[in-house]
Amino acid sequence: MSRLMWAVIPAAGVGKRMLADCPKQYLTLAGQSILDRSIAIFLENPQIAGVVVGISQGDAYWPESNYFSHDKVHVVEGGKERSDTVLNGLKYLQSKLDDRQQNVLVHDAARPLLTQQALNRIIQHQGDQGAILAMPSRDTVKWKMSDTQQAEKTLDRNNIWLAQTPQKFPLETLSCALQQANELGIDITDECSAMEAAGYQPDLIVGESSNLKLTLPEDLLIAEALLSFLSSQATTQNEFGVQQ
Repeated sequence: MSRLMWAVIPAAGVGKRMLADCPKQYLTLAGQSILDRSIAIFLENPQIAGVVVGISQGDAYWPESNYFSHDKVHVVEGGKERSDTVLNGLKYLQSKLDDRQQNVLVHDAARPLLTQQALNRIIQHQGDQGAILAMPSRDTVKWKMSDTQQAEKTLDRNNIWLAQTPQKFPLETLSCALQQANELGIDITDECSAMEAAGYQPDLIVGESSNLKLTLPEDLLIAEALLSFLSSQATTQNEFGVQQ
């Protein structure tokens, strides 16, 4: 039997582009907070040992979470940047786990529509470079000129993949990569970028278009519609055993 895996969910950000009166991870999506929905995805998977959530100091919303006292959910203090919050989560796991090269998952708090099928794909994937969920670009991609709003050239979209989460890497290796990137002042937008800077070439695992990151106000409307669709699909499968 394979070893159970831990997930780290950084949730210390504010999400200014959402234009909400609270951090976006605490906005309600079909009766539950976005963060609670993201946590639930991992707790419902039998291959997950637990979840480490990084929250900001003095977070007044977290005590209202359904998982505030859950025995499989552990909290660490967030940092100034996302990478700092992830590092704090990794340090917590390093203090708890015997095998510091055990694979861990890192997932955006604002991706509450990750399916179990996609999660299982990345958990079960075997590879020594790590892996991320990602989607091949369906759009034509333009390269903008550095000092104007004009298109300079068109990139080959066959080589363009849009990164998603979760992303999976060995605990100690990812921690070292993030620390090194911070020390060198490298801009880290996800864990994969830190691993790339350290010389790794993570595998791309096909994700799902529904696994969108909620960033703008209209994303909530899209998420509501997608959640309704996914729920109806699950109901159909439960009732008939096959998807119709």
